[in-house]
Amino acid sequence: RGWAQSVGEREQGVASVSAPVRSPGGKVIAAVSVSGPLARLSRQPGRMHAPAVLAAAERLSESLRRA
Repeated sequence: RGWAQSVGEREQGVASVSAPVRSPGGKVIAAVSVSGPLARLSRQPGRMHAPAVLAAAERLSESLRRA
């Protein structure tokens, strides 16, 4: 699906959604991530935030391909 979410895995009470930024050769070189309290991001943060995180990561990857 191209993204990952974490719910309390790294820090209790914190959720996050991340997507990879890839080099022109396809290697993962960075990530775009949104994180915050579970009360704000919910127990399924990917539902709300994955589309924006994926779009940002893809824009960065595309910029690197054009550079």
